[in-house]
Formats: sequence, C-alpha cells, structure tokens
Amino acid sequence: MNIKKLVISAGLAASFFIGSAAHATIMTDSHSTSFNFSSYDTLYDRNAGKDENGKNYLTKRINRKTLFVDRFDSSLGTLLDVSIWFESDWSLTSTVNSYDPRNGNRTATGKGKSVSNQQIRLIDPFREIAKNNEVVRSNCRDTPRCRDTDSAAGSFDGSFDLTDFTRSDFIGTDMLDFKVVRTLTADLLNCGFRDRCWQRNSNNAWSGNIYVDYTYSVPEPSALALMGLGLAGLGASRLRKRSS
Repeated sequence: MNIKKLVISAGLAASFFIGSAAHATIMTDSHSTSFNFSSYDTLYDRNAGKDENGKNYLTKRINRKTLFVDRFDSSLGTLLDVSIWFESDWSLTSTVNSYDPRNGNRTATGKGKSVSNQQIRLIDPFREIAKNNEVVRSNCRDTPRCRDTDSAAGSFDGSFDLTDFTRSDFIGTDMLDFKVVRTLTADLLNCGFRDRCWQRNSNNAWSGNIYVDYTYSVPEPSALALMGLGLAGLGASRLRKRSS
C-alpha cells in the first residue's frame, strides 16, 4: 500500500470539504404563531374579607393556550443558530365602586386592584419561561357614592436565552410547544364600614406573536461540485491501489 499517495488524496479531499464550507450560503427559515386573549368585562370581586389563611378574597380567571411551531428541517441544510422572541400588547382597567346604604350624609370608601399576570413558556424542549405582571389600582372615598377608574396599556416583548440548548434540540419532525397563560385577578382590598363595594377587572386584552428563526448554511453548487471532485479523486486513488 502506498501510504504517501493515500495521505495526499485524503488531504485533497479534506481541502475540498473546507473550501465548500467557506462557500456556503447562509439562509434563514422563519416561523411564527399568534395568540389573542380577548377582553372580559365581568370579572368582579365583592368581598373585602380574608380567608382562613389570612389572605384577601379575590376573583381569579385563568386562560391557557398551547401553540406549536415547526422544528428545523435538516434537509434544508446545516443548522447554525436558533432565535426565539415574542411581541405582545396588553391593556387593563381597574374600577372600584362603593356606597353607604344607610340614611344620612355618610361617606363611602373603596380600594382595589386589577392584575394581569402573563406567561409565555417553552414546553418542549422545556427550559425557558418569560413572565410579566401588570397591576392597576383604584381608590375612592369621602362621598356617599364613590367610584374610581384607572387604566393602563403597554407592551410585553422579549426573547428566550437559548445558551444552554444544543442545536439538536430544535431539529426534527415534531413540533416546538409553547404554552401561553394569562391570569386575571379582581381584588377588592378595602371597603368602608357597612359600605357596599365591588371591584372590576376589565378591558384586559392580551395578544401577540411568537417568532422562531433558524439560521442555516447551504453549500453553493460550485462548492458541491468541488466536493464531488474531491470524493471522486479519493475513490480513484483507492482503485489504483487495489489494481496495483
């Protein structure tokens, strides 16, 4: 066996592979999914007392949605990087009402808050969760019937830290799973002595999009041709060795 010829042929083939990688085209495969939690106007809390654990009574509603995004199709090329980010908008209103049902010029007092807790969780592979908590307060006093309303709106945007992931976590035919959870709370914190009070959580919409970008490389046709020539040369060298 001619070891020198074999080493030279292998080196040529390796150089063709390196050259082909240097001439690869970088591309992006983009995917997205959306969610929309509509506004509820019927979330009321009419109690200002406490439970057996000393916590305020409150009214709560939880909304959940599971979303799916394709993993990377390895037939497209070689996966280099993955980016996952999201953009969303929310709104929230807190309204407290209080009145004194007794006769006379007595004053009413009420205090409460509305909460929208938002979570976006990457389930499979499960290692990432993004959280946001919005609170709007309302407070009224010093009139026989008092009412106070306050509103807020904003954006909840962000990205997932995928440092600890491997690229193989995102390759395959099954789907990436995301769970989007919103927890709404109407909490009446205080109601004046003998007053009748209620707290409302309303105008509480939350909607957005989750984006997944796969960055991958595809060898250019010329690079593929060079790779083929390198493999052909290596094969021819082996045939010559066998014939000799």
